[in-house]
Amino acid sequence: MSTQVVLVSDQVLQNLIPILMERPARVFLVLTEEMARRGADRRLTNQLRDADAQLIRCLGCPDSGFPAIQHFAHQVAERVLNVDPDTEIVLNATGGTKLMSLAFVEAFRGLASRILYTDTAHRRIEYLASSAQDGPASVPAPTPMSNVLDVPAYLRAQGFQFQRAVSDDPTWTRLATARKAACKFLGRRIADPSLQQLIGSLNYLADKALERLPDSRDERLAAPVQSFPRPPRGLWAEAMAQLAAAEVLAWEPGSAYFRFTDLAAAQFVRGGWLEDYAYHAVHDAGVHDARLGVEGHWDRQEAMANEFDVLACHLNQLLHIECKTLRYRDENDNAIAYKLDSLGDDVRGLFGHTWLLSAREPTETLIARALRARIRLVPPAELQQLRDLVREWSG
Repeated sequence: MSTQVVLVSDQVLQNLIPILMERPARVFLVLTEEMARRGADRRLTNQLRDADAQLIRCLGCPDSGFPAIQHFAHQVAERVLNVDPDTEIVLNATGGTKLMSLAFVEAFRGLASRILYTDTAHRRIEYLASSAQDGPASVPAPTPMSNVLDVPAYLRAQGFQFQRAVSDDPTWTRLATARKAACKFLGRRIADPSLQQLIGSLNYLADKALERLPDSRDERLAAPVQSFPRPPRGLWAEAMAQLAAAEVLAWEPGSAYFRFTDLAAAQFVRGGWLEDYAYHAVHDAGVHDARLGVEGHWDRQEAMANEFDVLACHLNQLLHIECKTLRYRDENDNAIAYKLDSLGDDVRGLFGHTWLLSAREPTETLIARALRARIRLVPPAELQQLRDLVREWSG
């Protein structure tokens, strides 16, 4: 049986991942008064409900004054041994303040079989010398992280309660499979200005076909039959044929008229195709877990729902993808840019990486705002390589 001693902080993942990887029988949670006041151990405790580990809180660790912290660390070590003198002790020195980490490392050297550090950026567990006599050769080599978190678990660790994902619905899965070829056609050829013009026209016509219900976010298909100024030809005709084959619209070659098959089809043409394309690219890249249309709420904002286009979790890092095909009816570039700024502020501490996919050439405003928010902007020219970009991210 093994025991992990962890220094609790606001960053849950650095403590959670080694626990889920090693599955200790017992976990000692070391908390300062400030961390206890914030309830910093609550999310970690919630995540470990099904881990079959006994959780023991060690309250009152000083957050300043090295001698006092070191004295507390020795008390924790004594408490660990009193509970089980034969246990294998592992110290996770990642959390807490720097002084706490140093004090606990010194107190547990010679007592802990391993002292570890969670390097989330490089997706591995590093080890420190566990005794004063250990030379470099005796320190264990880093352990690559394994996939112990999916999207819902990652979100819960950060204080976001996952409620549902559109991609978990079998009906959506069936439709997405039928529309996959059309998504790939559009995504892989969207760098062509002619196709971008078609997407703009279809977006406009789908917007005309849809009508928002009073006092609601829901819509209805009010005018399913729409038409272009002239019959589509060339690349436009190829794209329309792909959409007709996917049964999102009914169209005959040589006709300027077409009909959206239903509400979901019109929403798909208006922009949903890019979200589906992003999901397929992420899923086909072989990531551990991918979800489309994730809905939920922050712990501190239970009444306010949030939705994310595509989320992927791989080796305990999260990739967040937002998709934009055009300026929507009630959304111009300044509004999108404002959302990007807010998005960057809200989720930078949560998601490892955030990407914005744009099916139209982004404006200078959008480029500048994305750069400022540290969000990667993926323009039309790069969309055809999206799966490769995801593989590069996933390592």
